[in-house]
Amino acid sequence: MLNSILRYIVIYIVLVTNAVSNNIQIKMVTKITADIPVIGKVNSLRTMYLTSNSKNTVETTSIERKFFGFIAGLFSDIKDTTGTLVDDEGLEWKYNINDKEYWKSDDENNEVSEKDNESKKDEFTFSLGADDESEEDSKFISINRFSHGQMENINGFKAKKWTTTLEFSKYIVTIDEWSVKDLALLRHADSLNKRVLISQGLSDTLIALTTYGKGLSNNEMILGTTKLDSLYNANNIIPILGEIIKGIVRKTDKGEDEYDMSFGLEMVELYAEDYTPEKFMIPKDFKLID
Repeated sequence: MLNSILRYIVIYIVLVTNAVSNNIQIKMVTKITADIPVIGKVNSLRTMYLTSNSKNTVETTSIERKFFGFIAGLFSDIKDTTGTLVDDEGLEWKYNINDKEYWKSDDENNEVSEKDNESKKDEFTFSLGADDESEEDSKFISINRFSHGQMENINGFKAKKWTTTLEFSKYIVTIDEWSVKDLALLRHADSLNKRVLISQGLSDTLIALTTYGKGLSNNEMILGTTKLDSLYNANNIIPILGEIIKGIVRKTDKGEDEYDMSFGLEMVELYAEDYTPEKFMIPKDFKLID
């Protein structure tokens, strides 16, 4: 009798969980900033809607161009709003809100090849290393990390600030990050996102790279270095606890006061809301192009 009751309780919990998942969506807004030599300042506001089997991302990007733009005779800034929709079958669609057009990402099939995975990896990463830097320039010297005593308010979240500094032969990388203890909704969003990525056939490496709340000081692609975990362990660097909701990386050449390159990622909003089917559809007035 007891086993029967427990079985019915488990079935009830599963049914309720599935019903809740199918009737809500998670909205997450993130802000991405970068200051890149030659290109200029890049600002991107990304709004992502997640549900149990699909994802829609709308991104508005603006570029404040530097000297290169004037050489090319282009004086106005670049601003565009684009989107990526992954439907419940794992098919990926791209669209441009400015032009009211949409197209299928892969016309032949939706299986992701190794080449596609490498291409998509570039979409998620930004390396602070330069192509012309030699191994001697980027030789590691020291690393340290400390936490700041006072808690800070980051977009309504009470967060703790951490600063990690990596010293190399010719430059110094400084990473400021803000973490919160527990953020169950972010873990749920990460779980939904991974489910969508799996449906697209993305590699485990890329899926791991997109983990929400992982932070920038653990991202080898962004920092342009390898074996970070071993580096931190060998130097007894204390781990950052909790979920990281904001991070800023700055690279400064030795002997200089101002940084020459930076990258920032910040979570602006995160909440659950009622499921809206229209958020996971291409607008009817958009034109399909080849």
